[in-house]
Amino acid sequence: MGKRRGDRAENAAKKAKNPMSDRAYPFQRGPRAIRVDARRIAALLLCAIVATAAGRAHAALYKWIDEHGVVHYSDKLTVDAVNRANSELSRQGITLHKTEQARPVAQRVAKTGENDEQKLREAERERVLAMRRDRALIESYANEAEIDLAKARAVSTIDAQLQSAHAFVAQMSKRRQELEDKKPTFAPRPVPGAIVREIETIDAEVARQNELIAAKQKESAGVAARYDADKQRFRELRAGTSGGVVTSSDGRFAASQPVAMELTSAH
Repeated sequence: MGKRRGDRAENAAKKAKNPMSDRAYPFQRGPRAIRVDARRIAALLLCAIVATAAGRAHAALYKWIDEHGVVHYSDKLTVDAVNRANSELSRQGITLHKTEQARPVAQRVAKTGENDEQKLREAERERVLAMRRDRALIESYANEAEIDLAKARAVSTIDAQLQSAHAFVAQMSKRRQELEDKKPTFAPRPVPGAIVREIETIDAEVARQNELIAAKQKESAGVAARYDADKQRFRELRAGTSGGVVTSSDGRFAASQPVAMELTSAH
């Protein structure tokens, strides 16, 4: 017992005389303490990485369907989609927010006896929709050349469909002529029913293709006109000739008060 007390007293005296004690230099600790600190540092780094990943995961995607039923995804809403029904998705594909499609002005007919308050609300809605489209124009295009390029791409897509339809009609017409040339070879016998039915099928298909060609030609002219209207509006916004200011997300500016114009549909 006396020996233990002596040992403790001796150790206490050594610590008092030793300037390299644990209290004087707390960083000089054993391997176990170092391992504990390493775990804490690793946990802090893991938290930082998770926070960074969470910030990146917050960036959203937008999903919308164009007038042809084609589904599109992008990291921001384009001019084509700003007034269409769209959904904001997380990077994991979870729907965060839905926006209904804006109804065209032509479909909103004022009811008989509509009061002034309703008219004011409708006017405010029109103003908000026009401002959304103006902001989309400024954020989607940096200059008029980009609008011209987008127009050329949209029109070329329709032109490719027109060329395909024309080629198909030419092919069907050639086949029909071949069948017509065979008819005299069957005289005086009647023309086989299979040939007659094939000619009827070709005529019906060619008529359908001609209707499609006419519709596509009209669509191409409409798309070109809408892009021209967007270009004119973009020029007015950049020049600030319509009053007010809209600030885009990247710091560019444009006039906010819309001129008298019909909201264009998706291109």
